[in-house]
Amino acid sequence: SIIQLDIVVQYRSVGYYLITRNISTNQRNYPSGASMVMIKQKAVFSAIAVVLLSVIHLSDYEFSSSYVPSSMRGNYDMAVLIISYHKTGHDLQMDLIKFIANEFPNIKLTEKKDKSLVRRRFLPGNSRCARLHLKSGAIAVQHAPDLYCSPENLAKILTEGGKLRKQFDKGTKVIHLVRNPIYMSVSNYQYHAREEVPLKEQWVKWQNPCQVRYGNDGSGAHFADYVLPALNETDVFPIVKRPVTRSDFANVANDCRSLFQAKDDLKNANFHEHLMALNPNEGLRLATAELIIQGFQNGGDILRMANNIVRLKQAENVVKYSAYYKQMEKYLSVYTLSLDNFIAEPAKSFNNFLDFLFEGMNVSQKRKEKVAFKYEEYFYKKSAESPHVTWGKSSNRLEQNNYLRNDPIYGPPLRKIEFLVDAALDETREKNTNIGANLTAR
Repeated sequence: SIIQLDIVVQYRSVGYYLITRNISTNQRNYPSGASMVMIKQKAVFSAIAVVLLSVIHLSDYEFSSSYVPSSMRGNYDMAVLIISYHKTGHDLQMDLIKFIANEFPNIKLTEKKDKSLVRRRFLPGNSRCARLHLKSGAIAVQHAPDLYCSPENLAKILTEGGKLRKQFDKGTKVIHLVRNPIYMSVSNYQYHAREEVPLKEQWVKWQNPCQVRYGNDGSGAHFADYVLPALNETDVFPIVKRPVTRSDFANVANDCRSLFQAKDDLKNANFHEHLMALNPNEGLRLATAELIIQGFQNGGDILRMANNIVRLKQAENVVKYSAYYKQMEKYLSVYTLSLDNFIAEPAKSFNNFLDFLFEGMNVSQKRKEKVAFKYEEYFYKKSAESPHVTWGKSSNRLEQNNYLRNDPIYGPPLRKIEFLVDAALDETREKNTNIGANLTAR
């Protein structure tokens, strides 16, 4: 099909040539004896030209996944990284790379395919950042990375890290899948507070939700020591003036300990048994505490997400304003996406994602829209056939959202992080506007 398309594209100029020749012959005066011959020639030329240009027109706008525009057969000279967390869109992350690999074959998957590049929620050795070895022209995924190093080191990891990076590539695009922390918390509780525990979620049977020590680097340091410094740097998003404090962290930890193995009939119960036995409000608080303060294995993703929003923005600024990266012509752009937006408007959200991914490339808006609607059709079909719905003991999400928002212990840190998430999403909406203007101009 690519060969066929090449032939069609190459014959575009032939079609225009035939029309031009046909028009030029109309301006000539031929002897009457040759008139019939010339009329027949002009008819043949016109018919061929119309057929060729009709095929060209269709090929421009009706590519199937087997057709590859010539502008997309070259190298994609960026590395792409998609980051997600628990309940922010792990399935969405998988869908994004599947669609990109199938619909835009000039972007490859890494050798890890749909697996995380490195161990999630983990720091290697003395490093304060996960060692993400990205590859130019490839799209990679990483679930819940720990990014606690300096912005300068993180910028270097994202733009230069890895033996497979080319010195002449343009840099990295990061798609950061986030979620309103209150919706994230309620979804988390309703997902885990059910009788049947999915095979991949067996950790709820043994994990201590109140563990605040970050044990993954062997130091036994407090999880707050890793995540809170970034959340107290209010100059990153000027609109965010309310940092998450150690007092916020301590209040959640204390409430967690008041709920876990504190009642006589639950002294020896595990985390999952607590979620099933406690009343909905208490269970929601315990599950949310685990998602905020738990510094070992599977917890802490709300603060981890918030930390990474700040650190990624700082790294982006380092690359943007550094003479070193300007000289190297390296580029780092972070695009924050919300799972809630993808659920509400799948086609629009996917199209915005494609606009960012192919900014500056000659990929038609018609093509991107077609893939976006194809994704939307897939999304609704998947939701109907195998919905990943987190129903638990209580399905009243609005009531539980309001409970957390107004809770004196959980409300303050969650609202502060909500404000941070909204600021990052507002910046993405501004990028969408700028990209859209660029596309219109082209």
